[in-house]
Amino acid sequence: MAENQDENVELIDEEVITLYDDNNNEVAFNEVAVVEYQGEFYALLQPVEPMEGLGEDEAIIFKVIQKDDETDEFEPVTDESVLDAVFNEYLKAEAEFADECECGCGCHHGECDHEGCDCDHEHGECEHDGCDCGCEHKK
Repeated sequence: MAENQDENVELIDEEVITLYDDNNNEVAFNEVAVVEYQGEFYALLQPVEPMEGLGEDEAIIFKVIQKDDETDEFEPVTDESVLDAVFNEYLKAEAEFADECECGCGCHHGECDHEGCDCDHEHGECEHDGCDCGCEHKK
């Protein structure tokens, strides 16, 4: 599972959550991200199967309410200002993540000399002080 932790956004890859509709039918969702906004947690979920009224690349934002240590309740968000704010936080984190190396070292494209990195940046250009990817830094 590939994850990126921003100070208030966690991008998630390959996590499936099962929720239940009004008729108690299971509906599987891919969890895209968890966003902390104003002290509350929100999950961006995309349905695994096509859902009427929702585009293939669209997600539903749910407020996550922790019932106990093992149980979370997901409540759809309808407040447009909250939807916009949460989605904007997600977009900022996604943009930052897209600029990072795919090797997961924390360097940004064009800055890493990490052997075995499979991203498309130029190797040998790392000047990222404090990087813990194991590359030799130019000073």
